[in-house]
Amino acid sequence: MKRNLLTRTPVIALAAALAAGTAGCTVTSPFQTAETASLADGVPVDLASAQVRNFALISGEKGGDATVIGAVENVSGKELTLTVAIPGGSKAETKIPAHATVGLSDDGLMTLTKIPAPPGDMIEIEISDGTESTPVLAPVLIPTGYYEDYAPKGWTPAPTPSASESPAEGH
Repeated sequence: MKRNLLTRTPVIALAAALAAGTAGCTVTSPFQTAETASLADGVPVDLASAQVRNFALISGEKGGDATVIGAVENVSGKELTLTVAIPGGSKAETKIPAHATVGLSDDGLMTLTKIPAPPGDMIEIEISDGTESTPVLAPVLIPTGYYEDYAPKGWTPAPTPSASESPAEGH
């Protein structure tokens, strides 16, 4: 009986030492909720008077128009004009009431013309709240799926072949 106790004691001691040694591994790790993460397809932008979330462009082709999407919160006590511009290209503006949050595509489409990037690329955009201006790399997304409602005016998707259309056999 003593022999069995002697072989178990080192195993128990080793298990206790491992448990104590690994107990503090996450002590210096930050909580996941303490880190800001963009969980949508767009990007966040913080300005002096406005916070923009899920900012992106919806465009079907390089050189075509793009709808600006995202939500803007005016954190100031006065109305502001949000300006979105392609450096050296087109720009669009909208008014954001004091202490309000507005969807950029809620009251009609905010549109930029002649986008120099195709869907799937990132494009540099200048965003201004009237007080501060900052460049941001924004994604250009294709207007399919849940982005179909934000397709720029005049954009039509390429036709998809139906199941009955099949390539000629033997060629």
